[in-house]
Amino acid sequence: MKKPILVIQMQRMGDLILSFPLFLWLERAFPGHPVWVMAEPSFAGPLARLSPQVCYFSHGQEGDLRRQAFHLVINLSHRAQSMELAGSLHCDALVGGYIRDGVTRIEGDWQEYRASLTHNNRHNHFHWADLNALGVIPRKIMEQTRWPGPRNMPHDNRHIGLFLGASEPDKRPSAAFWVELIEELERRGFVPVLLGGPGERELCREVLRLAARPVASACGSMGLDTFAMYGQNLAAMITPDTGPMHLAAWSGLKVLNLSMGPVHAFETGPYQPGHVVLRSSGDCVGCWRCRFELPRCHRHFKPVRVVRVLEAMLGRKGKLTGLRLPGLEILASGRRDGLYDLIPLSVRPKAGQKLAAYWQAFWLHAFGLGSRDGCLTAAANLREAHEALTRVMAVGALRFFRTVSSTPDPRRLVREWDHAALALRPLSGYAAVHLSNNDCSPASRRRVLTLAEEHLGFLRQE
Repeated sequence: MKKPILVIQMQRMGDLILSFPLFLWLERAFPGHPVWVMAEPSFAGPLARLSPQVCYFSHGQEGDLRRQAFHLVINLSHRAQSMELAGSLHCDALVGGYIRDGVTRIEGDWQEYRASLTHNNRHNHFHWADLNALGVIPRKIMEQTRWPGPRNMPHDNRHIGLFLGASEPDKRPSAAFWVELIEELERRGFVPVLLGGPGERELCREVLRLAARPVASACGSMGLDTFAMYGQNLAAMITPDTGPMHLAAWSGLKVLNLSMGPVHAFETGPYQPGHVVLRSSGDCVGCWRCRFELPRCHRHFKPVRVVRVLEAMLGRKGKLTGLRLPGLEILASGRRDGLYDLIPLSVRPKAGQKLAAYWQAFWLHAFGLGSRDGCLTAAANLREAHEALTRVMAVGALRFFRTVSSTPDPRRLVREWDHAALALRPLSGYAAVHLSNNDCSPASRRRVLTLAEEHLGFLRQE
């Protein structure tokens, strides 16, 4: 038997589900190598029936793993326990974070890039599921993958799931919102069904109390596998950004994602094509952490608007294309060149989206998966639509290049990466992680200088 491949994924439920595509791709890219997965048993147990065929391990089995020789170890977790385990294993190759002799390192360009997104992800358009695989799975395999779209249920199926909760209060609507949404759905002949896990029981009770009438509810009464099966009978599910949203999308249930609060739909939106994302059109969308007591983007999510989007996405009334909802934008999940994409349906792409498209092309080229022509084209598209922004970016890029080339203290670049303009922080943030990860070695400084020079050249079309 060939040596197994181990994926360490000890994060939350949604992170595990977003690793399912990687599990499938590993089988195709490394035929004959068994795929083992270290995951939280509370998630891996009920999801095992729904996940690709892998062998799951959990806490207490680290000793068995340390006695095994692996072909490849991929650590997708940032917990110290996970990184210590990754650093202690015998393997031919390692990708991701690890700890050896008390020193933390990151192996792999794409994993360094991922680490640089902490508090710095505004202009990132790589989805977590794709970042799990980039640098490990050949791009051709990802491009050739065709994910099925969600089910279209019969017109007389009017049951709509409402998943109430999210990992943080700022990422979900209030109880009053759900009550008003229930009323709007019933007014249009839909049958709302409240959904949630054990963590949503209290919120569900509050919704039922405020509704003051019978509403179908399955909150806290189903395991994850049962939840996926129950979703086969729903026309759609309305949900904030949460783990069960990813399970619904994976299992083929049509999703309307209310992307609110400190979430970034390009990173964690429903991964399969054909789902709909409703999010704020504000410039701060995709933030890492909201600086207001209550995220201001919440105010634009009105139940009557949500139902309009739902009716259009189900083909019952109106069309999504061109639907105007001031303060909000409607996007559809899809694919572009084998990678996740969100396609604007209601408004023209803003400057931030064209800027993020440029940075996506830049990093693909920087890490050997894209072309120089792709960067030049993306920079030209940005300049054509936002010439003033591009000129300002070029000035900032020149200043950054001079700082990198002349500073006697490279650790200054690590400490002060967030002093750069927002449009430059994808580069300054990555530079900080790369320099720190390599102890500011001469080779790492040359690498950062090369990236800064290329960025400046693309903006100048050189």
